[in-house]
Amino acid sequence: MSFTDSLDLNPRFVFFSPIRGQQQLAEHVDHAIIALDGRAPIGGDVTLEELNRVLGGNTLRVELWVNDLGDFTCTYGFLVSSENGRVPYARGERTVVNVDPATHRAQKWDNRFMTSHAELLRDLPAYA
Repeated sequence: MSFTDSLDLNPRFVFFSPIRGQQQLAEHVDHAIIALDGRAPIGGDVTLEELNRVLGGNTLRVELWVNDLGDFTCTYGFLVSSENGRVPYARGERTVVNVDPATHRAQKWDNRFMTSHAELLRDLPAYA
């Protein structure tokens, strides 16, 4: 796992996920989120567009960035590809909700989370 070059205009978190059996591609995205956040994503939704079938290899490359960061939710953008990044397998979004484990209610992200994830916000220019 690593952060990409700080000169990149669109920073992202890169995680290499080992292929084990018949895992769904969304599970690899969740493993990348766990590696980044230190906890499993709870709630939310996933939208995944398959681009190519995974036909071999031992490891998938998962690139994460933040598309939207709210008080209670975080929407990650992702690209799942071959280990060298040359063959794209899937892209999409994964939204997670910060749920208090005791009350099972949404709670605001802490300052550490907000600061670290603000650094991963994608800065896409508006095209006309």
